[in-house]
Amino acid sequence: MGWSLARDFTGYARVQRRYWIVSFAFLIGFAYLQFEANPLARHPYALSQSLGSTSAAEHGVPDPARKTSGGADMECASLPGANDTVIIMKTGATELEDKFPIHLTTTLRCYPHQLVVSDHGEVYEGFVIHDVLEDVDEHIKATHPDFHLWRRLRDQGRAGLNASELSGPGVALPDGNGKPANPGWKLDKWKFLPMMRKTLEAFPDKKWYVFVETDTYIFWSTWLAYSAVLDWQKPYYIGAEMQIGEVLFAHGGSGYAVSRPALEQVVQDYTSHKQDWEKFTDGHWAGDCVLGKAFAESGTQLTWAWPIWQGDPIHNMKYDRVENDRQLWCDPSVSYHRMTPSAIEDLWNYEQSWVDRRENISLPYHRHSDIYANYVLPKSSDPRESWDNNATDDKGPAKTPAACRAICEADESCVQYVLNDEGKCLTTWRPSFGEAATGR
Repeated sequence: MGWSLARDFTGYARVQRRYWIVSFAFLIGFAYLQFEANPLARHPYALSQSLGSTSAAEHGVPDPARKTSGGADMECASLPGANDTVIIMKTGATELEDKFPIHLTTTLRCYPHQLVVSDHGEVYEGFVIHDVLEDVDEHIKATHPDFHLWRRLRDQGRAGLNASELSGPGVALPDGNGKPANPGWKLDKWKFLPMMRKTLEAFPDKKWYVFVETDTYIFWSTWLAYSAVLDWQKPYYIGAEMQIGEVLFAHGGSGYAVSRPALEQVVQDYTSHKQDWEKFTDGHWAGDCVLGKAFAESGTQLTWAWPIWQGDPIHNMKYDRVENDRQLWCDPSVSYHRMTPSAIEDLWNYEQSWVDRRENISLPYHRHSDIYANYVLPKSSDPRESWDNNATDDKGPAKTPAACRAICEADESCVQYVLNDEGKCLTTWRPSFGEAATGR
């Protein structure tokens, strides 16, 4: 029967990450959905405009192995609407070496206007990185314990960092609340409101401002199609909705977009009540929540935009996820989060292939289903070694991959399997691209 057979999938299990020596991605295809639904009108705050409804089968399948060379003259930098948007990337000294360099050779080459902010100003590989915390009150910077790292960076630069403070492979979040003991994470919450003012000062005349982190991937071509149907002259604060207490806000790692009027309003409010906002920030733990409150109080409510903007990585998407009657599978895909540098590079190469072919493709943007069909599935049909495909249902021992495959084939719900380093056959009914196994 080969490695690819026809099978429908309607749901996927939530799994925890494990690492394997031998992994076989036995994706037995899927019944591909056609849909005519408006992908943007999903919530009272959501967008009323539609990007249209075109079958994903008309999307075209670019060569995922293609590499793109070039610089500022790259085609992605001159897409319609590209000149109207600024991309603002927030990073920190403790993660810079691990997460930022890949963007110099990939995503930043597509943005005509960009700003990178951090807790330490420097020129990195010829790229200017701005210390956005300069805007914080001098007394706070000189005395607050959260700014101990900032003061050390000011005096010693990144050479003064300890190895235990650095981000890198194998450094994972201990829980859903980030890394509250990490000195860089403590500083991060102070960046959000100063970042707004820095952005408006640097680019006062753009229509859109998209804020990302170094492990965020923005589908640039989809964002441009998405923003083209919006009226930038209205105050917009758009992102994947989250809530702490009574405050609704856009999840920072998923990326979020702000129109010029909204940015002007929030900067005005922050500037006029800077001491109050710094006191509020001091008493909070999440900077993106602080920002959400500031937008609301300055007159811009959050536009709920999940799953167009969402926080899962490409390697472990929950394609059956439904929230508030919105199904991830059917919506446009603007962002991914918790992306490794290698995943960012690979997905960027895929997007550049698509950009080069776009004039011959009917659909002007990507849905999550298109990403699965044209990017994930072609990469998931062949066997892989040293690969974690997120299969976790223990079916007992198996001596060979072929024996594990036979177990999967005998189970109508099985779409993938893995033979792990303990000789156990694990299966799953949720297709998952997975990623290279590390750490064991």
